[in-house]
Amino acid sequence: MSFLRPLLCLLLAGLVTLSAQEKGKWVTGKAAVFGTNFAAMETEAVKRARADALNQAGIVVSASSYRVQTEDNKDLSDYYSAFTEASSRGIITEERNVRISDPVRVTKSAAKGERLFQVEAQLEAFVVVPDGAADPGFSLSVRTKRTTYRESEPVLFDIVASRDCRLTIINVKSDTIQVLFPNGLTRDNRLGAKQKFLFPEGFDLYLTVDGDAKSSTEEFILVVTKDDVPVAEVKNATFSGDELVLPKLTLTDLSRWLAKIPLDRRTMDHIVLSVVK
Repeated sequence: MSFLRPLLCLLLAGLVTLSAQEKGKWVTGKAAVFGTNFAAMETEAVKRARADALNQAGIVVSASSYRVQTEDNKDLSDYYSAFTEASSRGIITEERNVRISDPVRVTKSAAKGERLFQVEAQLEAFVVVPDGAADPGFSLSVRTKRTTYRESEPVLFDIVASRDCRLTIINVKSDTIQVLFPNGLTRDNRLGAKQKFLFPEGFDLYLTVDGDAKSSTEEFILVVTKDDVPVAEVKNATFSGDELVLPKLTLTDLSRWLAKIPLDRRTMDHIVLSVVK
């Protein structure tokens, strides 16, 4: 889990759910993943099934691939994140009948002689095409000093938008989604045109590795809008111990929020960071 030390944790209270546009269609997405880490394979298979559903709906997803370290910290495996790219052409606002197969042994790994397994995922997705066309003059960029951090090293985002706007920062890790910004301590999410914005300010953001794993990855989705369209209600700052309580979203919450905003009123960027112990 990603957290702001000593501030951030997940909000367990209710959220404001935003309704999506009604137009769209149901499609079926399928995907297969190979590996030895069953939990990671299941998560990845579902993500790829979502991308396949978008493809089946006629939305060609050229998934931006990035490379992450595997548990042995030596080999690199491809990992795909198509959500940000595809959101400008189609968004999955609802899922049903999600089925994940049990791992099936298929062969041995040529590299280490380990057993190699396959996991398949299938789901039905309701795909909505957002209204309008993207504004080519509305852009957003986010940078960090590097892409791999140790748990003890704070992360700082350097963010610049091309015009005055409102910023929302979403953290995604293993299908757990939380709203980092705005929050109960910093409600004002306005950005000035072409002015550098550093997040966080006044406290530190650290990434963590769950359980006994040696490394993991987290994705940060940044959305800027021309209008004040909050993804969740920003409540007064509430603390659990010394950590700030933050909103937790489902992928459906996030997708429906994006589908509600016309393309010419928003733009997005994302960054994937690795963390090692």
